[in-house]
Amino acid sequence: MEVDFYQILKDNPLMLIFTVLGFGILVGRISIAGMLLGSTIGVLLVGLFFGHFGLTINEMVGTFGFALFIFSVGLQAGPSFFSAFAADGVRYVGLSFLVAIVGVLLTLLFGFLFDLPAGLDAGMMAGALTSTPSLAGAQDAFLSGLANTEDLSIEQAHQNVSIGYAITYLGGTAGVIAFVSQLPKILKIDLAAQARALEDQRGMGNRRRFVSRDSLPIIRAYEVNPKEQDRTMAQARQELGLAAVPLRIKRGGDFIDASAETVLHKGDIVSIFAGLDVHHLMQEQLGKEVLDPVLLDYDVVSRQIVVSTDAAIGKPLREQDLIGRHGCFASGVTRSGIELPFSENIVLNRGDRLQVTGERSRLDSAAAAIGYIEEEVEETDLVTFSFGIAAGVAIGLILFKIGNVSVGLGMAGGLLLTGLLIGFAGSVNPTFGRVPQPAKYLLMELGLMLFMARVGLNAGGGIVETLSSVGPLLILSGLAITLVPACLAYLVGTRMMKLNPALLLGSVTGAMTSTPALTVLNQAARSPVPALGYAGTYTIANVLLTFAGTFIAMI
Repeated sequence: MEVDFYQILKDNPLMLIFTVLGFGILVGRISIAGMLLGSTIGVLLVGLFFGHFGLTINEMVGTFGFALFIFSVGLQAGPSFFSAFAADGVRYVGLSFLVAIVGVLLTLLFGFLFDLPAGLDAGMMAGALTSTPSLAGAQDAFLSGLANTEDLSIEQAHQNVSIGYAITYLGGTAGVIAFVSQLPKILKIDLAAQARALEDQRGMGNRRRFVSRDSLPIIRAYEVNPKEQDRTMAQARQELGLAAVPLRIKRGGDFIDASAETVLHKGDIVSIFAGLDVHHLMQEQLGKEVLDPVLLDYDVVSRQIVVSTDAAIGKPLREQDLIGRHGCFASGVTRSGIELPFSENIVLNRGDRLQVTGERSRLDSAAAAIGYIEEEVEETDLVTFSFGIAAGVAIGLILFKIGNVSVGLGMAGGLLLTGLLIGFAGSVNPTFGRVPQPAKYLLMELGLMLFMARVGLNAGGGIVETLSSVGPLLILSGLAITLVPACLAYLVGTRMMKLNPALLLGSVTGAMTSTPALTVLNQAARSPVPALGYAGTYTIANVLLTFAGTFIAMI
């Protein structure tokens, strides 16, 4: 019996799409020079391979994935996007605008000089800036009739966007990685020293009041020795260190909740909530350890608290005094999916996710003061999600006539706008438009993979011909679009904004939306400091580059 796999895949589009996704994700796990290719590149490469042999899928699959991805990008960015325009974020906004504007101008220049066919220039820019939202914006502009197709069909121009992106994306990724890894060597900058200097300047090196994930706090009970008797809990706590929280005291047959004014008596047994490093000192300073089931009977949990209250937004974490007020320990902050360097001096933004450990009732108290517990939002508000996408598509259909030119946001801009607004509203009122973080990640990742599979399959049929005709020009132009904005952003950030080099390079990788480059940069700096800059520009860059892709297609 002869099995024709090619015909099976051709006749079964559902099987084809998930075959591309499966093999693409496996290819993405391949490591080159210590760096994973990533699922986006993997699915793109496999899609190009299958597409080269004439296999393709219905455009609706890519459109569906595109809608999920762009709308989810808006949801993810919404909580922090609007606050990014205040205070220190102005510098990040400036760098993001600089990279986007220079990228657009260079794209227009190369498109004019080399007389590139419609769509190739927009795809070239999206790939060079490693911006999938830019690709989505450009493709949507052609499909919605906003773009100028010159003498090409809409289908051919749409395919050209995919081809331009596929040819320049790998070079764009490699170019950003080379920039952040080689520039410090050329300029003789010690990134590790610069990162340490910024940590010292912002108090990131002082972690006395916080714990690492390798040393989460636990509860132990100790019998009070004679030297501690007749002292208040506040006095004992001051001596033991602020990173120790007294919970309950057993005095004879009675149990007393510990407070700052509670006076210790000889023979008292007190339960202490602290990190392992603090417990090592307890027996010497407080007394011998005692196993008492009642004193140790606490429900200690670790949760992510989403920052949403005015009392926490825009203020350093130390002002929350989680240990003193609530008896809880913070151990990390994530912003826009990026883990930030952690200290008591980090300024909290709306939508930040703060990892907190504590006894359940006390943790609930801390959550009420800061925002809400992420895990308590379990169900996705599919009604708002569905109507949000429908509203985004409707907004994208609105066109304004300026002379003979029709201008509009396009579906990409409409979806992004509604996603931003719903994401922001959800951060203010967690019962509205709720999408738990795992669900948000799944929707965004699935949408991106479906979209990239369609891009690869769509571009595969014409990529060889394009490579043989204008391939070298696209690659060289793409490298220029990658490196020139990055160099200008670094120059402006150094000379005008006086940013720390480690922080600045992180900002550049965010403006170029290159997560692989951030990984390389963090390794070179031996610190997560660059992630601060990356998180500052990444959200803004995703929004700007989406509209940049639409703009290039319309010119």
